[in-house]
Amino acid sequence: MIWGTNKKGLNIELSEGQYQYLYDLVMTAYELDIPEQKDWDMQTYDNLVDNVCNAKETYLSENVKGI
Repeated sequence: MIWGTNKKGLNIELSEGQYQYLYDLVMTAYELDIPEQKDWDMQTYDNLVDNVCNAKETYLSENVKGI
């Protein structure tokens, strides 16, 4: 039985304001068809949108800039 994969990814820490900027940037790019203009893989971009929209609040470390 396979219990899952050990895929690696990246985790970034953002303040609430920084997250709002990121959200606005991602959604504005989506509305302006930037991914299509840049010939980005749409499935990857759609997954990015989903992941940004599904962000969860957490405690920030001391390394976060701008808090």
